[in-house]
Amino acid sequence: MRWSLCLAFGLGMLTAGPASAQATVEEAAKLKAVLEAWMPSGEDLTPAEADYMIEKLPSALVIGRWQVEPDGDGYRIQVPGGRAVLTKGFEPLLARAIFACDPGQIRATPTATGTYVVNSDAAWNCRLERPDGTVWTIASESQRTTGSIDPGNPASASVDIVFDGVTVGGDGASEPAKIDRLIISGGRKAAASGRSDVTGRYTLEGFSSPSPSGTGTIAAARIVYDVGAENADIPASTSATIALARHLAGLTGDAARTAGDDPVVRALQDKLLGGSGRTSRQELRVEGLIVGTPARTLQVDTIAFGAALSDLDRSGTRFTMRLDTKGAAIDPPTPYNPWFPSESTAQLTIEDMPLWQIVGDSMLPGERDPAVVSRLVSESSMRVHIESVHLSAPEAALDLGGTIASARDAVRGQTGNLQLRLTGIDGLVKALQADPKASQAAAGLTMLQVLGRQTTLPDGRSARDYEIVIDPSGKVLVNGADVQALVPKDL
Repeated sequence: MRWSLCLAFGLGMLTAGPASAQATVEEAAKLKAVLEAWMPSGEDLTPAEADYMIEKLPSALVIGRWQVEPDGDGYRIQVPGGRAVLTKGFEPLLARAIFACDPGQIRATPTATGTYVVNSDAAWNCRLERPDGTVWTIASESQRTTGSIDPGNPASASVDIVFDGVTVGGDGASEPAKIDRLIISGGRKAAASGRSDVTGRYTLEGFSSPSPSGTGTIAAARIVYDVGAENADIPASTSATIALARHLAGLTGDAARTAGDDPVVRALQDKLLGGSGRTSRQELRVEGLIVGTPARTLQVDTIAFGAALSDLDRSGTRFTMRLDTKGAAIDPPTPYNPWFPSESTAQLTIEDMPLWQIVGDSMLPGERDPAVVSRLVSESSMRVHIESVHLSAPEAALDLGGTIASARDAVRGQTGNLQLRLTGIDGLVKALQADPKASQAAAGLTMLQVLGRQTTLPDGRSARDYEIVIDPSGKVLVNGADVQALVPKDL
């Protein structure tokens, strides 16, 4: 539901008037109206309202207004600037940073076939604003924007923004992050009832950066991030976001605590979420990842992550996630390399997830109480299907599957039944027992080893199977044994 500023820039160029040998003021006004209908110009918000919008609501803050002027046989367009929290949804794993861009310039020129060509060599002036107040400038050796618009197909568009020789860093930074080439692509097609299907792709080629700790490096040959949503109503969602920011910013005391009970707030939340589209997806693929530290280097040939939401509404959402890694290795090797997963796959599906309510609650003033999310989940009929989890190492493997379901009457708020198979655990236990520094890990894994039912696989390897049950009384049973009663208090 959160779109990057640059994607919003790209998706804004959607349609224009009929092809003409000479641009006119009348057609410029029509083009501006189309752009405003798609991505409304920024509103005059107070600083408190602007901060609330980018920090609490799933939307970027648009700054400035669209300006469209005739320019020979085409149109000169000024695109509004904006600000957005780059890492929202990934905290606290990633430090908060605000991505900001100044207004930019593009040009749309009609062709003989009735389509429009979009192009620009003007630079997008963007930066990262860090939590400590420092600003990291995003600079590039060259930039160009190209694209095409087909008003009769219907109003379809594709736009590419290419940055070559990108550096990201601030004054005093020991080493900036570098990207050989950054490509931001966007597309839009009209859908039913005035809504739109939107897509975006971000491609980074030749990425390298100091690690967040400053004691190592992170590099990747190629990073591709795809996003998309179907039947999105961006103007409706944007107007609801602005109204919520004006309504909620600055609330304190009882007014802040009871904001979620306000019918006006609930209606605006529904409008915002309803405009996001019932179906959306995101996919991330990293190729040739190298993470270096003073002691060791981790290499991964490919990491692929995909997530999709469908049927987003108040009654529940379906969420599907898949993660695949291949070719993971550590150099120089450790004594535990034979049990380090070189490949992995995980796929799960969540049915009837109360995402609408969870996201709506996150929009309200104040810090969110984790107990609220737990309550929303436990009171729902949410089910988590672990379709497949497989980790493969030279001397070991892990396989997991099963289902966990919300249950209002259960002590833990959920019940579940999982099947786990560990292959090669006996060898890992022996290696840990031989390491004086791993005595605690060895004790815990030894208990897990004992709980397992030993079996022999067709290839002759030894494995241990576990039937894990979370029952309504709150007990966690592993092959019928109560784990809590077995765990020593010092572990």
